[in-house]
Amino acid sequence: MTTVGHVFIPLSREHDGTMPTGDDQAHFESLPVPLKLWEPFQQRLSKHLSELTEGQIDREETFRFEVAHVNAMIAVVEAEAVSAAPDLRNWLLSLADFARRAVDRDVGVVFVIS
Repeated sequence: MTTVGHVFIPLSREHDGTMPTGDDQAHFESLPVPLKLWEPFQQRLSKHLSELTEGQIDREETFRFEVAHVNAMIAVVEAEAVSAAPDLRNWLLSLADFARRAVDRDVGVVFVIS
């Protein structure tokens, strides 16, 4: 699978608000963003998610959902998944499950897109 980036959540509050780097990626859990799903994701969700994030939802960018906005992000992702094509729907539901782990840890969610 060719990826365009990853979604990261810290394993603990200690690393919340930081960006994963080569040396500390062990402190983060990651979910790959498949290249073939990036454009449909961006088209369906960019407008809705932009209101909740810091950063630009675009290629070559990083965007972050603060702890206070992760539940709202999950709601938007799940709402869009209902009518999405099967591949995108499956990835969006995986993203929602992934983000729930962030809620459980009381940490934010970071997208690093290249």
